[in-house]
Amino acid sequence: MAASAGKKEAAWPATMARYERLEKLGAGINGEVFKAWDTQDNLIVAVKRLSGSGDDGFIISGLPEVMREAMCLGSCRGIPSIVQHRRTYADACQGEASDSFIVMDYVGRLNLRGYMQRRVRRRRPFSEDEVRRIMKQLVEGVKAVHGVGVLHLDIKPENVLLDDGTEDRKQKPKKGAVEADVGGEVKDDRIVYKIGGFGMSTKGRGKKQPEVTILTPYSAPELLLHSREYDDRVDTWGLGCIMADLLSGTGASTFDGESDIEIMAKVFGIVGTEGIKEWSGYSGLAADRKSKLPGDGGISRLRHKFPRRKLSSAGFEVLSGLLESNPEKRLTAADALKKPWFGKQRRGFAGFFKSCMVGVLPEI
Repeated sequence: MAASAGKKEAAWPATMARYERLEKLGAGINGEVFKAWDTQDNLIVAVKRLSGSGDDGFIISGLPEVMREAMCLGSCRGIPSIVQHRRTYADACQGEASDSFIVMDYVGRLNLRGYMQRRVRRRRPFSEDEVRRIMKQLVEGVKAVHGVGVLHLDIKPENVLLDDGTEDRKQKPKKGAVEADVGGEVKDDRIVYKIGGFGMSTKGRGKKQPEVTILTPYSAPELLLHSREYDDRVDTWGLGCIMADLLSGTGASTFDGESDIEIMAKVFGIVGTEGIKEWSGYSGLAADRKSKLPGDGGISRLRHKFPRRKLSSAGFEVLSGLLESNPEKRLTAADALKKPWFGKQRRGFAGFFKSCMVGVLPEI
């Protein structure tokens, strides 16, 4: 639960004196992120404050949690589509209740959720070509993260940041001008999408993983069923959810719900229960967890929700592969990138005319 809107922001300790707080960018369950000016490097950065006490309404982040996040970010150093880690400030000598800070590169003020909602307000739905371009960047990023042995575990639009190259990070904003770019135009064709939000990430593999207790509309079916048998493909499920959101054009989560039960009903009402029941880990689930599955799940209705007029056959192959409820059959990031959809290019008029001449209507 995030801190209340009217609560005074916590003061930063002396160890953070080099950073001048400019504005609050957002908040999650375990802390808040600020845009700040690094007075030593003369650069705009992003500073994530992690609560050490929980008195401010955030979930407590102790030293182990802070170092785990910093370690995962450090492992992703040099990956272009990942928000880059700069420094970590965590002082165990100050006591368990002290806040910690993770300093990262500043990417931009807008995340993918905000961008989708902006497109809805301006009545500009995403074309399939746009969805493909966005998804290719995200899938490549997730593939690289998995390549260094990290599971993100919280892939969602709020954790995807947009950089359209319009902000000068080496120029300190003038006072009173901090909010000037909130409603500004975004250079759509220049956007670079970067993955952040590594607060739930983990490094390492094992047959039995730690149980993920914080669930969202982007959590994979095996996580919704509280299984500890999961792997990289929990992240590719999240990518599938983002792809569905982009195609839906509503700005909202495809599987939104107020509770785990509601989310599960949405998930299995669309992708069906056949896949998850075929999963080898299903038999090992406790009976009370299996009972959470909706009784009328059955077969997948995903194609009905995304018909051919919305998504080509090649695009649906990717979407259905990412939103496969059986983790063993779900696409990995590497496998997804091999699909023909990601190799397709926008067709010009000549290509369209030629295919019509031979009686074939091209998929667009």
